[in-house]
Amino acid sequence: MGNEQRLDLDTIVDLVPPQTRVLDLGCGDGALLQRLVQEKQVEARGVEISESKVRAAIGRGVSVRHGNIEEGLADYLDNAFDYVILSQTLAYLNKPTPVVREMLRVGKHAIISFDNAGHWRARWRALRGHGMGFTLTSGEPRGRAITLEQFREFATSVNGYIERAVLLSHNRPICCSSALCAWCAEVAVFMLTRAT
Repeated sequence: MGNEQRLDLDTIVDLVPPQTRVLDLGCGDGALLQRLVQEKQVEARGVEISESKVRAAIGRGVSVRHGNIEEGLADYLDNAFDYVILSQTLAYLNKPTPVVREMLRVGKHAIISFDNAGHWRARWRALRGHGMGFTLTSGEPRGRAITLEQFREFATSVNGYIERAVLLSHNRPICCSSALCAWCAEVAVFMLTRAT
């Protein structure tokens, strides 16, 4: 999904207060970090596994290092950042539990966004035998399907407290109290803190 179609980016920018310290894991070409620097004057850092995307991010003027976030964040001290972001990356991690635990260690808040596999369109596609929308020849990376309820259970398992949840459909927030929100939300953005 290109940045022009990313429903979560505006929400993430809105969630991050000005002049905070931000780490973006799997930051891609640095578009989100660049926006946060320009619009919120944050102190921004990123980690990205793709060398070409690291070069693109550096070309945007943001500080990004080449690395695999699944190998840990040992280079960072506890609470080194105010916000650690994992946008549209959770589904592609082989071992998401240690990554999110590290996010909660190095950051005061963790912001995680993902496509909701429980959205009615995704369910309908699967019922018709089309899987999650990618073909075997699409070239898309392997990803797992994540529903809202699965994420809530996951957050508890990593000792995370859901401080805020923003569910999006057609690029607009939808009411989270509705029984149908799991069916209507295309994208979810959760902000976690360490549970006490």
